Amino acid sequence: MSFQFETNDWLNILDVAKNGLVAVNLDGEVVFLNSTAARIIGLDEKEALGKKINELIPNTGLLEVIKNGRDESNQKMAVNGHVVFANRVALRRGNSIIGAVGMFQDISELESLSKELESVRALSRELDCIFESVDDGLVLTDEKGVVLRVNKAYQMMTGISNAEYKGKHVHELIKEGYIGHSVSDIVIERKSRHSIIDIRNGKELLLTGNPVFDENGNIMRVVTATRDLTELSDLKNRLAKSEAARDQYYQELKQLRAELPHNTIVTNNPVVKQKIDLALHVAQVDSNVLILGESGVGKDLFARLIHRASKRALKPFVEINCGTVPEGLLESEFFGYEPGAFTGALREGKRGLFELAQGGTLFLDEVGELPISLQAKILRAVQNKQITKIGSTKTITLDVRIIAATNRDLDKMVEEKTFRQDLYYRLSVVPIVLPPLRERKEDILPLITAFLLKFNSRYGYQKWIHPDAIDCLKDYEWPGNIRELENAVERAVVTCLDDCINLDTFSDIPNRRCFDRRASVTSLKETRENKEKQVIVEAYRSTGSTRKTAKLLGISQSAVVKKMQKYGIGKK
Repeated sequence: MSFQFETNDWLNILDVAKNGLVAVNLDGEVVFLNSTAARIIGLDEKEALGKKINELIPNTGLLEVIKNGRDESNQKMAVNGHVVFANRVALRRGNSIIGAVGMFQDISELESLSKELESVRALSRELDCIFESVDDGLVLTDEKGVVLRVNKAYQMMTGISNAEYKGKHVHELIKEGYIGHSVSDIVIERKSRHSIIDIRNGKELLLTGNPVFDENGNIMRVVTATRDLTELSDLKNRLAKSEAARDQYYQELKQLRAELPHNTIVTNNPVVKQKIDLALHVAQVDSNVLILGESGVGKDLFARLIHRASKRALKPFVEINCGTVPEGLLESEFFGYEPGAFTGALREGKRGLFELAQGGTLFLDEVGELPISLQAKILRAVQNKQITKIGSTKTITLDVRIIAATNRDLDKMVEEKTFRQDLYYRLSVVPIVLPPLRERKEDILPLITAFLLKFNSRYGYQKWIHPDAIDCLKDYEWPGNIRELENAVERAVVTCLDDCINLDTFSDIPNRRCFDRRASVTSLKETRENKEKQVIVEAYRSTGSTRKTAKLLGISQSAVVKKMQKYGIGKK
């Protein structure tokens, strides 16, 4: 028995189709649409019938198909918030176009899935990049211990390729000799992080396995991070060498810092050089030092040398001249006082020199001038390393090195009971006796040169000292020692009107030899000029240029040129 479909049956078939169908006449009016099309357009089927298609779908292409008769397929478009693929066909009766039919498939879900898939792919690429960029070797296994992949860092550490690992169980890799131990099976068994050390390819490796759990708490992956301890040991050794080099540089820096005052201790005298070596040696310990010598021999320079060469170099260097502070103020200067300790005291109190020198060095210059009444308190501070401020009962523990200096004969003062013997012994743990300048004549010329350079630079001069004047200075006994010599050179530089400092400038030096030479020279101007000419001629002959002559004589090049013109030097 045959069965034939009626018109309504065909309409029902079209209506239940998953693809949307819409038909329009030549005027673009909707004459048919199925339920899928109505749902996509967002209108009831009856409501849509008879309406213009471009009112329902503004971007429709059906009117163009009616107009030009060309079918269109797989056109992606948006309809009422839906993404669809549309096919458009001209509807013909015989050779005449009577309308058009649009068929479209809603791909919104596919579009969403496509975006999600692309997002997953991007995330996968990102994870791949991270996996490969990590410096540690990484091995990824499944929940059974089968290797899924290894990164490039691991392959470089072990010398084994990804292909040799992938798809093999860790037990199989152990059996085949690729690895000695596996941490993955331990992690799977214990369900916790675990670390072991293994030797592979001649390297000591630290293996740390980390479990990855699913939402049910079951292990789904194990990530093993491998770190080359050989490289870390090498880095540790290099770090140790760097720290050793740093310590060496620090010691050299300390030595250079110590040599700053050393450079001001100008000497060619072997005795003084021995004293410098002794000072640098005792600087490395905290023993008290007593520097002895006549006034002006540079005792303060040696004190600073010891401080800067010591481990206390970055801490305070506090200096006091015990002979310049009134006796009534000495105790408060040394120990400080609490607020309101006595009439006239500062409201906020005062820190004493011992406290100010904490961690550093306290230099007691002219310690022989200390009154006997204060010596006992100084002794307690030096001996017990503690002080108490005036007006206080609280003791302060000291971390201070003591360096003392004096030009007095402390042995004699001890005999005369004007200086405490116990304080003397406490201060003179390491005595350093500095010779006077008259016993180190070889230092006079270097000192003159250093002072001349110093004061020429300070005052912007280019002055030089006549050889006759230098002979006079070298012959003098210098009872005021280096300080007197420095003052004499500075006075000559600032008072002499000429670039050449001659004997007349040092007229205040009571030296018989200088007087005799000055008398003969000052009476004959020609003698002085001849001597100056001789010096310039000899200098120019040895150097061959006015610039080098000026540098040798310690004057400006223009001064050399003027004097050469005056004396006719260098002319053919």
